Amino acid sequence: MEEKEQIDGRSLRGEKLYKATHDLLLESAIELLNNPKYDPEKVTLSQIAKNCNLSQAVAYKHFPDRMMDVYGAVVGKRVDEMLEEIGIALLQDKDPIKLLEDMVAIFTNAAIENGNSTRIAYANRHILLRKGKWFERQPVDTMTDILKSVHGLKEKPREVAKRIHFMWSGLMFLWISYQKGDPIYGVYSDAWFRKESKNIISLALQRSK
Repeated sequence: MEEKEQIDGRSLRGEKLYKATHDLLLESAIELLNNPKYDPEKVTLSQIAKNCNLSQAVAYKHFPDRMMDVYGAVVGKRVDEMLEEIGIALLQDKDPIKLLEDMVAIFTNAAIENGNSTRIAYANRHILLRKGKWFERQPVDTMTDILKSVHGLKEKPREVAKRIHFMWSGLMFLWISYQKGDPIYGVYSDAWFRKESKNIISLALQRSK
């Protein structure tokens, strides 16, 4: 029994160390991708490891597919954090419309806070999807569950959830195209993204009532 407890203890410590190292690498990646001194598309796994005083070998163990693994992990980490925030909101507010608005605000603010790491991950989403490194249905699933409590919908909750997701993604893709000073893409700033995303829920629900 004592030997088993020792093995279990070592296993638990190993898991904690692995997670701590993984999180350290992810924070380093987000820091470098958002550092104006670097071209985010040229940031390498070696740079990420060096930035947090870890070896390249350790970084490759955590991200064997190199930067594609990093991009997928950055998005996955934020999605997990956002879904946790949404879970807290569900406990605090029972108004489904307010919950949906909060959910959109959480996703929008998280995208903006992650900056270039969000932009470059979404720019590579087709590769990440193909490699299975992208989050899949969680946002739509969560919105569908919330929409089941909205009375008077003429459409299935999942169809409305998909519309909300589609509308938000449209704003996201304009936002990631932002270029300061550009006569067209210079409009799609952080402030623009926040402002436009506030209208998504009311616009999506107008079509379903």
